[in-house]
Amino acid sequence: MKMLLSYMLCFAYICTLIKKIMRTSFITSKVEIEDIITHCDVCFVGIIEADGTPYVIPMNFGYSNDEIILHSAPEGKHLRLLELNNRVCVTFCSDKKLVYQHPDVACSYSMQAKSVVCKGSVTFIEDLSEKELALNVTMKNYTDRPFKYSKPALANVKVWRVKVDEMTAKSFGQNFKNHRG
Repeated sequence: MKMLLSYMLCFAYICTLIKKIMRTSFITSKVEIEDIITHCDVCFVGIIEADGTPYVIPMNFGYSNDEIILHSAPEGKHLRLLELNNRVCVTFCSDKKLVYQHPDVACSYSMQAKSVVCKGSVTFIEDLSEKELALNVTMKNYTDRPFKYSKPALANVKVWRVKVDEMTAKSFGQNFKNHRG
């Protein structure tokens, strides 16, 4: 029994030390924040349902000048919800890696990653020339090639502009020494 108690105390002490190593830190550099965003392939857009429940959807995106550009079908639940409340929260997460201090100690496992949370309001781009420019901002996130779009294609897509009015970023699990993964 003494040995078990000793093991448990040792385990608790190790977990406490590991939690100190796995600190979360705020990122304040605009350049670093934008680097996190541009290294993501997908963002997650949080919209509020009428009953207050969050509704979160993964989306492709573009980013430029404190604006997130999104696009979707011209109809759907997401658009009906945005008619009720155009405020959104958009999240990004990059550099994800599983790390641990000791393979046999569960509390020593963590994810090393960087994340950005943006809040803003959605407006929709209706002008076809503006839509084309915005869609090319999105495509720039995936390829260096510019595109031309037909009028029917532009007419059949809903292009969102999220003007970011609040942006925070964090780095977590980055303080590991001797990490494995």
